[in-house]
Amino acid sequence: MNLSKIIAAVWDFRRDQDCLATYGGNTVFILKTDLISLQGNLKHLRKIGKKAFVDIDFVDGLSNDEYALRYVSLCGVDGIITVKPKMIELCRKYAIPNVLRSFVIDSNALKKTADTIKNVRPDFLEILPGSSFFKARDHLKANFGDDMPPLIAAGLVESKSDLFKLFDGGAIAVSTSEKELWHTEI
Repeated sequence: MNLSKIIAAVWDFRRDQDCLATYGGNTVFILKTDLISLQGNLKHLRKIGKKAFVDIDFVDGLSNDEYALRYVSLCGVDGIITVKPKMIELCRKYAIPNVLRSFVIDSNALKKTADTIKNVRPDFLEILPGSSFFKARDHLKANFGDDMPPLIAAGLVESKSDLFKLFDGGAIAVSTSEKELWHTEI
C-alpha cells in the first residue's frame, strides 16, 4: 500500500476537516474519533480522495477486540493504527493494512518493539517521538536487516528541517499534526 510521504495526523476531525481539503497527500491518520462520527469522517475523506487509517485504540465507544476491528473495517477504513500486538494479529487475520505505533522512550521500549515485530510482523512501524527515530532505526536494522517493516516517524515533528532529517534518515513517511507541514514539497 502506498502511503503519502507526509501523512496528515488528525486529532480533532471537525476542527481539521477544512484543512484536509487542501492537503495534497492521500493518507490521513485519524488519531481520535468516536463510534458515531467514524462513518461521517470516512465518508468525508472518500469524497475528497483520501485514504484513512484509524487509531482503533482511540475510537470512543468501541472496545478493543475483534468485533471492534470488524466494525471499523465494515465502515470502510483503509487501515488500522494500534499499539496493541493482539490487534495487529487480528489485522493480519482479516488482511487489513496496519501500523504498529511504538513509543520508543527508552532502551527497554526499544527492545520490546523489536520483540513485538518478531512476533506479529506489522505492515508498518510508526516510531514516536521523531527524535528517537534514528536510534530505533539503527537498533531495528541491526536486528532485522532488510526484513524490518517500513518505518514511519511521528511525534514532535514541528519543522521542515525535522521532516527532511527524518526522510534522509530512512523514514518512508512522516505523520504529523502540524498542518503547516502537510503542504511541504518532498
